[in-house]
Amino acid sequence: MSNRFSTVIPSWLVCLFTEFHVLAADVPFRFTALTRSCVVIPCTFQYPEHVPLTRGIWSKKTGGVIFHKGQSRVLDHFKGRTKILGDLSKGNCTLEIDNIKSFDNGPFCFHAERGNDKYRFNNSCVFIVMKASPATPVMTPVPTEVDAGSTITVSCSVMHTCSSHPPEFSWSVSNVTSKVTDTSTEQGIWERTSTITFMVTGRDGVHSLTCTATFWRGKQQASSVELTVKVLIIIILAAVFGVVICRKR
Repeated sequence: MSNRFSTVIPSWLVCLFTEFHVLAADVPFRFTALTRSCVVIPCTFQYPEHVPLTRGIWSKKTGGVIFHKGQSRVLDHFKGRTKILGDLSKGNCTLEIDNIKSFDNGPFCFHAERGNDKYRFNNSCVFIVMKASPATPVMTPVPTEVDAGSTITVSCSVMHTCSSHPPEFSWSVSNVTSKVTDTSTEQGIWERTSTITFMVTGRDGVHSLTCTATFWRGKQQASSVELTVKVLIIIILAAVFGVVICRKR
């Protein structure tokens, strides 16, 4: 007859085999987000080069996981809406939250694991300030009066914090090609600019030139400038005389 023994390891003893480390991270303390759009929160951290971290986790400061590779660990409210865009092996823990809700304020904090080792970071929490309306596009100045047939160049810029899905531009001028550039103005805040060049056409009078920025998931904001178009009489006369000369020949 053999005796079978079962061994129960107390939780306090398990903790003895788990190492806790505190490292440095760089996450903005406060960040803005447009509701219904997405937000990309920049996050970097320092780590020993010989110990690459294998699991990055974002959690609410008050408790509850908002991002984890194992979806079963994630709060239902955040499932399918969060992902780490950065490469943990390079110290990048940048987080995307999609379809932002008005109550997704946080604070949210980054931490990491490698095996049984757990890593906490200083300056790793962010509080999100919600905006119901997107930023208004800013257009470069244009001449108050322009001649019909002349060519002008104008730019339209807008700020945003959803770099994975930046705004798209549309113009009230048809058949133009837009040159789009992206500029990082500060940590996690981007400026997207659309520049067009077009020939002024139309009758005498005031005409409106409008730039519309459409943000991820549909919210829009527009900006307009007025152009006073002048049709030169000399151009009309030249055209008339040209027709007369052709007929005489």
